[in-house]
Amino acid sequence: MFIPTLAILLAFTHPSLTAIAVQDADRSTSASSGLREPTPIPDQGQLPFMCDPAICAGIIAGERAARLGPYRGILQEIARTHFGRQRNAVVRMEGIRRLSTLTDTGYLFAMPEVYRDERNDVRRAVIEHLSESGEVGQASLAWTAVFSKNADMRIEATAAIRTPASSAVLGVLQIGLRGTEHATIDQAGRLAGVIDAWAAIPHLIATQYAADPVRKKRDLAWIAIGTQRSYVQNLIPVTGDGAGAFQPVIGQVTEGFVMRVTDAIAIIYRTEVHHALVGITSRATGTDTSGNGWSFTAWRDWYNDEFLTIARARAEAVSDAEAATGFAEAERRKSNLPPDQDE
Repeated sequence: MFIPTLAILLAFTHPSLTAIAVQDADRSTSASSGLREPTPIPDQGQLPFMCDPAICAGIIAGERAARLGPYRGILQEIARTHFGRQRNAVVRMEGIRRLSTLTDTGYLFAMPEVYRDERNDVRRAVIEHLSESGEVGQASLAWTAVFSKNADMRIEATAAIRTPASSAVLGVLQIGLRGTEHATIDQAGRLAGVIDAWAAIPHLIATQYAADPVRKKRDLAWIAIGTQRSYVQNLIPVTGDGAGAFQPVIGQVTEGFVMRVTDAIAIIYRTEVHHALVGITSRATGTDTSGNGWSFTAWRDWYNDEFLTIARARAEAVSDAEAATGFAEAERRKSNLPPDQDE
């Protein structure tokens, strides 16, 4: 039971194994971009995956390794030694050089969090190092863009992500859009819009809004509409020397109705996700898709009936172009062979 998890963790810990893991996971995907073949959004059940589920599992394992392992301690030691406010430029450059030698997955995922409050030179160095660290670096950048609490780091990480989105980036988007925090889902939607992630469209359609139940063990609110009438409910005898009287007790009767609210559902409209969805689909089709509004049914029918045709035609065109390029490259290499090797 533990062998697959260990294999995934090793694949994301060692760069040499990462390429193998990603290559194997993408065998059922498009050769050009690692994307899965676009499939219709079902009437019920699970949404189509953006990439192979094993990639998502590997990303989560890598991020957990960064939090639980010794990586943060080493990065914090570099910060104390090289990045204090009193350190001169030479010492800071030496620290940045040390960071560029750290390529394990744990370091790559931990760097944005550990150095998020450092000065601009360190943050820029971290982003540049991640952008040059292959699939794992792209995954770390996407994770930062979606989950970081630092707005500057999110912006810088988003700008460094390469397009078209790799399988690792799509894996992070899938994790983010399936999350439970509204802020995280909004940030994942924003990233999908910036990098034009077509594979994220079904997930954007499904997460434009959410219903959050409000659970409290008391009335949430009440509304009373009626008329109150006063009457003498009781008399209290009051006696004194040679005298007696009664003190009236006034009661009230309400005629009308009272509405009690004991349960409620709050509808959350995620505007960032909606704007990203409209932006991606409008650019992809060349038409304004905002007319679908917030309706899941309208978007699902449009996606299945119209968008899939466009996506498949685009995929076939890319595949034909790649085939033509490969043939031309083969012919070029063949023409450069010595005469005795040219068969």
